[in-house]
Amino acid sequence: MTDSPALPRLTRRHFLGGFGALSALSLQSQASLAQIALGDAAQLSTLSDGYLTLPPDMVFGHLPQEELAEVMQRHDATLTSYNPTCNVTLYRDGENTVLFDVGSGPDFMPTAGDLPASLDALGISPDDVTHVLFTHAHPDHIWGLLDDFDDPLFANAQYMMGRREWDYWWNPETVNNIGLDRVAFAVGAKRRMEVIEDLVQQID
Repeated sequence: MTDSPALPRLTRRHFLGGFGALSALSLQSQASLAQIALGDAAQLSTLSDGYLTLPPDMVFGHLPQEELAEVMQRHDATLTSYNPTCNVTLYRDGENTVLFDVGSGPDFMPTAGDLPASLDALGISPDDVTHVLFTHAHPDHIWGLLDDFDDPLFANAQYMMGRREWDYWWNPETVNNIGLDRVAFAVGAKRRMEVIEDLVQQID
């Protein structure tokens, strides 16, 4: 593990001020880029990594089905298919360029892997990213970590992940307990985490 330069503090007012707009934009698969100013120097950008095609039961199967049916009827929706957008948040303040997660890359699904193009649209190279903060290690958050040679795509970044999250995916029993439909999640997360094992700062 290595020490990381301190990042500027994101205040609750800044976060709440932009959260609603970011949430709305995350539903627009056609929007590859949206930006919100945080004060005079910093900004958040929502970048598209494409979209996913998931079995509805994987996402909604554990929910109370009667209540779920009411919600779906209210929104005139069906569960024949589920295609959520795969978006990534980027923070910039002129000194730090911070990615919150790295998307799924092209390995998880062919409909994703657009993050490098979205960064390029901002004039940002993967080498410009100073920090990558993983919220968790599901495929749409960490599988975009590696390039075509299985090296970290963001070669100059400091990587960060919560210690409990790291320990969960690093545990050899996770692959046995996660469920048959998610075994690839555990294998894929561990493979990528092994590449950055000596580069990541674990956060308590």
